[in-house]
Amino acid sequence: MLPIDRTLKWFLLIVALHSLGVGIALIIAGDTMRGFFGFPQFVSRFFQMQGGVFHLLLSYLYWKTSTDVSRYEHLIIYVIIVKCAATVFLFSYYFFIEHIIMVLFSGFVDGGMGAILYILFRYWKKQKIDA
Repeated sequence: MLPIDRTLKWFLLIVALHSLGVGIALIIAGDTMRGFFGFPQFVSRFFQMQGGVFHLLLSYLYWKTSTDVSRYEHLIIYVIIVKCAATVFLFSYYFFIEHIIMVLFSGFVDGGMGAILYILFRYWKKQKIDA
């Protein structure tokens, strides 16, 4: 196993844990927690819960991808696309809809994870071809 294999696996695991944490937080977050992070009070928690479940499902995908990067190489590309889409969505929401600082911060976090994953993936592919 090349060292880049281990690095890519660990980073995918970190991304999975991040998404798991966000999913759990969205599901259990009450009015006080949402207010602390700058989100308004909601009449219904449906979309918040839906977002939480979505993050839990994605965390499984990220974890599964981390278990065997060669076998799930196509999923790494999908994860990069998901992180790019999340970044565009979060920045668009912040700049065009509502200035919530946590949304802006989340855009930077998702963008950073996507960029790091893209760089690791490119390096991994190069090492795989050269080996």
